[in-house]
Amino acid sequence: MTLPALARRLAGALALASATASAAPAATLTVYAAMGYDQKVAQAFTRATGIAVNLVHLSTGPLLARVQAEGTNPQWDVLWLDGNQAMQTFAAKGLLQCGWSPPVRYTALGQRLTPATHCWQPVGVTYAGVILFNPKTVPGAVPPRSWDDLARPALRGKVGMDNPAISGPTYPLVAGLLADRGEAAGKAYFARLKSNGLKVFPTNSVTLRALQYGQIDAAIVQSSAAIGFLREMPGLRIVAPTPNTVLPSDLAIGRQVTGTMQQQARRFVAWVLSPAGQAAMQQGDVDADSNYLPLLAGIAPLPAVGRLDAVRPLVLDPAIWGAKEPEIVDWFTTHVAR
Repeated sequence: MTLPALARRLAGALALASATASAAPAATLTVYAAMGYDQKVAQAFTRATGIAVNLVHLSTGPLLARVQAEGTNPQWDVLWLDGNQAMQTFAAKGLLQCGWSPPVRYTALGQRLTPATHCWQPVGVTYAGVILFNPKTVPGAVPPRSWDDLARPALRGKVGMDNPAISGPTYPLVAGLLADRGEAAGKAYFARLKSNGLKVFPTNSVTLRALQYGQIDAAIVQSSAAIGFLREMPGLRIVAPTPNTVLPSDLAIGRQVTGTMQQQARRFVAWVLSPAGQAAMQQGDVDADSNYLPLLAGIAPLPAVGRLDAVRPLVLDPAIWGAKEPEIVDWFTTHVAR
């Protein structure tokens, strides 16, 4: 074979190899998520990029337990859940990849929620707890407007909330009231609720059904769930007491993710934090999690979010309250839930 012929054959082989490599499917990205819209977002991301996503969807409590159980042998590439306290805990255990953020124009609140370590990225916020009540059954002329109103004798046995040992978003609610009032006064407040017949249910959905079927007249639930439930029962009323703990949804990449998979994971995070990703989030779960407050400049919330009054947002320091979570959840289980 002549030298020019050999060169042509080598060039052809290289071109074929290059074409085959470019046509090869991207590696599948494993995403652990606890968001109501996560499936729609994953599907839209795959359509936009061609990157396949293996989505493991669980509610927040079971998802946290799974991540903790896998420990230093994580089976996930990207983690997406409500609550930066949990993210802080995982970062402290060395499970998250730190030091990278996509180029995003955050609002002032988004900038405030972005950790200096860049171990996770805030995506949007809800409020950890609002009051949803039935004005036809709440006794008295004055509806509940504050946290203290829920301890009134007129609401004895008629108030319900989620259990922070099961419902991940509920821990920030409890921690926020303890942070605002001081731990001793905050615990005394929950003791007053218990003495007044507080009913503790596992999750938002169970608490809301208890309200629907008259087991309770007022429910403390995550704002997105409350807003969504108003589509089913528009006669209910919603109140966001002051202060109200901001509950960010956060994205993180596993520390073990490298090479091509790291590039795919970063593309996922950057895509979620784009107008296309935000649109997928807002269309994916209009009965619950889509009712969030965007943190990106120029992105408006769904109109239903306007049902919330202006509130004084309370931002918890995840470094402080993440470390306190096991102790406070144990206290709540022993002294309030039982």
